[in-house]
Amino acid sequence: MAVPDSPAMTKEDGIKLREARRARVRRIRGRVIGGSVALFIALWMLITVVLVTGNDPALARKTLTQTATTAATSTSTGSSGSTGPVSSSGSTGSNSTGSTGSGLSSVGGVTSSQS
Repeated sequence: MAVPDSPAMTKEDGIKLREARRARVRRIRGRVIGGSVALFIALWMLITVVLVTGNDPALARKTLTQTATTAATSTSTGSSGSTGPVSSSGSTGSNSTGSTGSGLSSVGGVTSSQS
């Protein structure tokens, strides 16, 4: 957009200049909106792929309830060397088979019994 050499700008030149500026603004806005939409779709696609493939990091960690249930199941089947539930104060509890152990810390009443 060169400025004309003549000091006086005609009305047609002003109209052309405004139209060129508006076209430039439309292109910039279109690129920004298009880039934002593309980034939004790409991020949601990534989240969808991670969840569909089963690699959810939040579900990968075992909760204390799952761990306590697994420990209680393994001790009730009579497996030796398994650890029993431990209260939050650190005392060892006994389970239905009578074996005691430490290693599992429970929070808020997850233990089956306390000694």
